[in-house]
Amino acid sequence: MEKETNQQDFTLHEQQILVNSGTGIRTELGKAVKSFIKFASLAIAAFGLTFHMMPDHGYRIFPKERLSFAYTVIASTDVDHMINRYNEATDMERMLIQQEYIYQRLEELGVIVSKEEGGE
Repeated sequence: MEKETNQQDFTLHEQQILVNSGTGIRTELGKAVKSFIKFASLAIAAFGLTFHMMPDHGYRIFPKERLSFAYTVIASTDVDHMINRYNEATDMERMLIQQEYIYQRLEELGVIVSKEEGGE
């Protein structure tokens, strides 16, 4: 009788191992996938905080002055908006816009070009 009980316990134990082993693999795989997703999200956020990207101008990438999500992706519409803001500004406002980091970088890259007034 004792042998049968031990054998039944052993069989029950084997069944539990088989059941748990499949779950363990899925759990470990799930943990790995979640870890990868977290890491990828943090990497994308860190990249977005530190670089400007310009997909409309040959996928240019250049560093930001400070960490922020402002102007992370600079589309041609953003450049047009910046040019219109500059053109509509007074002389004092234009001087302030020219001191902005993003304006200076876009001018260095040749994305924004100053036109001389007076018909030239």
